[in-house]
Parts: sequence; C-alpha cells; structure tokens
Amino acid sequence: MTRLKVEDVQDIGHDLEAYDESLITRTGRTLKEIAMESVGMTVDEMDQSLSRFTVGVVPVTSGLGVIQGFTDAVKGILSHIGVKTCQSTATDVGGLAEVIEKGAAIVFLADDERFIAVNLTSKRVIDNAEATARGYVTALNLMAGGLQGCEVLVIGGAGRLGRHAVILLKQKGARVWAFDINRPQLTSFRRTHDFALEENLEDALRRHRILFNAAPACGHIRPEHIKENTLLASPAKPLGLSEEVLSSVKKRLIYDPLQIGVATMFSEACLRSKRRTGKVGG
Repeated sequence: MTRLKVEDVQDIGHDLEAYDESLITRTGRTLKEIAMESVGMTVDEMDQSLSRFTVGVVPVTSGLGVIQGFTDAVKGILSHIGVKTCQSTATDVGGLAEVIEKGAAIVFLADDERFIAVNLTSKRVIDNAEATARGYVTALNLMAGGLQGCEVLVIGGAGRLGRHAVILLKQKGARVWAFDINRPQLTSFRRTHDFALEENLEDALRRHRILFNAAPACGHIRPEHIKENTLLASPAKPLGLSEEVLSSVKKRLIYDPLQIGVATMFSEACLRSKRRTGKVGG
C-alpha cells in the first residue's frame, strides 16, 4: 500500500458532493452506485446493508504512524454513501475494542503495509488493493461504454493492484496488455493468467488509448501520449501527471486518493459469500 500524505486526505470530506458530480459526468454513476455495481449489489441489498451494519474506523500507530486526517476521510466517505459509522478515540487494540463495544460489525483499519475492512460476523477480510482495482475497473468500463474487445494497457501490472486489475479487466472482456519494470515478476504472473506483455513502455503508451495506471511513479505518462480519445484510470499514488497532461485528459480521467476504494471495500465486506477473482499471489 502506498502511504498517503496529509494533503491527499485532508479535504476529502468537504468535496464529496462535487466528486459525485464529476463521477456522474464521466461514468453516469455516483460513488455509491459504482461501489454497488463493482460487486454486483442491488439497490435492495445495499439498503439492507446500510440498515444492518455499523462500521468502526480505527487509527493504527504501527510503522510510520497515523496519517493525520486519514480516519476522518474514511469515515467521511462511508458516511457520504449512507453508512452508519463510529470512529474510535483510542488507537490500535484499544480502538478495535472500542468500536466493537459500540456495535461495529465491520472494521476499517490500516498500517504501512495493508488497508483492510473486516466483517466480524462473516470473517471476511477485504483488502484495499483488490477493492480499489475492482472499483476502478468498473468505473473505466462505464466511462468507456463497455470494454468488451477493447485493448487496455495496465502499467504496473506486476504489483498487487495491477495484478487484480489485469484479472478484472479480462473478466470485462478486455484484451489486456501489461507492462512493469519488474519484468520477471510480470512474466511469472503471466504463467497463470492470459494477457500480452509490453516490452517498451514508451511504444505502448503511443499505441494504446485506454490506460490503467497502477504504477506509483511520476512522469511516465506525458502530453504526447494523450490522444483525443484517451481514457485513463489511475488509482496509483502519487498520480504523477503534469499539469499539461491533466488539462488534456481531465474529463476522461478516473482518479481519487481513497473514495472508490473505500466505498467498494464496504460493498464487498457486506457480501454474504466470498467473491473469487482468481489467485494473484501475495
């Protein structure tokens, strides 16, 4: 998990209505609707989940410590989609005990390595990397008007987020191409999953118009790579796009620090049965 910065999360709770409007413009769906669609949840199932589950958000101090504003941002996103939430005053084990005592059935917590949601009743653990990939693939599919038969380039396809994206894009019927600077790891992943390898990122970016950027790096997507019909889903942090690139692709870009991942984590945590996307490794 890429560690967020304070400036990434401090204003999230204040801009969620505007964020929903931007999603509707790009995908025709709100954040809540994307989260529902990403896991195949009906309106009735979401309504039942919202009435049934209280979510506890717990700050964790291990590693580099709590990111100021992170738990407030998670709580704000969940509240925005209608979730009943409680946030612990204590941290770590004390915080976990506190939210359970307050009636939380699902708990969100993160350290430097993983960000998870745990359904205490079903014992389901939802990882942010998989949920974020699921939500972003859903949003990209909506923005593209369907990905069946479309070529999609996954940048950073060997990482946890990228591997999930490859699998989920294939499930949407996309023809997936992937690049990663860790070529041995990507080649190993390809032994069990069917996708095409890209040898040269520069050439790949010039050829592909639908991009899924799962690489936490800066500067690899440049203005000359953006076409009039380029579509970009970029869950990787930092976003790493220049102002020139942002201005040219802004209305065809799916990006946020936490929103889609958190909303999808909740939707997936509510499901009664484990959804399988295929094994991708650790």
